[in-house]
Amino acid sequence: FFQGQGNGRYTSNSSALHVLLEPHNLHHHSMKWLGHVVAPLISVVIFTLLPPVKNAINTTLMGVFRDLGRIKARKRRLANSGAVVGYDPNVTNWDILFRRDDPLEGINFDDDDKQAGEKTTYTESELAEYGDGSEGRPILLGIFGRIYDVSAGAKFYGEDGNYHMFAGNDVTRALSTGCKETECLVRSTEGLSKKQINEGKRWLSFFQLHDKYPFVGHLEEESREDWLEELIESAMKDKGEKGPPIMPKLP
Repeated sequence: FFQGQGNGRYTSNSSALHVLLEPHNLHHHSMKWLGHVVAPLISVVIFTLLPPVKNAINTTLMGVFRDLGRIKARKRRLANSGAVVGYDPNVTNWDILFRRDDPLEGINFDDDDKQAGEKTTYTESELAEYGDGSEGRPILLGIFGRIYDVSAGAKFYGEDGNYHMFAGNDVTRALSTGCKETECLVRSTEGLSKKQINEGKRWLSFFQLHDKYPFVGHLEEESREDWLEELIESAMKDKGEKGPPIMPKLP
């Protein structure tokens, strides 16, 4: 902004300073700074936070629609004089929506199972094979070891649904935590908080009371395959210490 005059003196170039300080030029330089610095930072923040935020929103919305379904099922059961016993009349719809209720209040699984008749017991591999919804097979999912046919909800659990990964799995951990990753598609509740367990129980209530998702069986406590694998592993250890093991007959 200073120019030499040939006599060793410098004078300010006020016209150049004036041009720089004109509003439109200030705006131009500000926008360049925003474009080069702020925009990339915002992009990083968005791409970092968007998946967790989106997942949290989806989980919340799932819970709301689930509890609306539970309210509808509760009203249907209360309208049936034979199903009134066990429900707390002081529990309101708002209690259910704000999750202040007992998730399994009013549900008698033993009576419901007797009415449903004899059911199948599945191993994990059988559930995956026969309940994946492919090639005309039903869409089955398990929660807390109870298996439901959710074929009527194919738009949610079918091949093109947002929860297609649930098909053929016990999803207790997934629904308790809102996690849809492969490692969450298991029955285990190890390490979960009471709040998370109750969230899972609300989903159990939802499936148990749903008039289009029939209960069809149980997941075997310990699958035959796991039992056999552990038996062979134990036998191999014994072999190194005590000689060839005698394998028992399979049950």
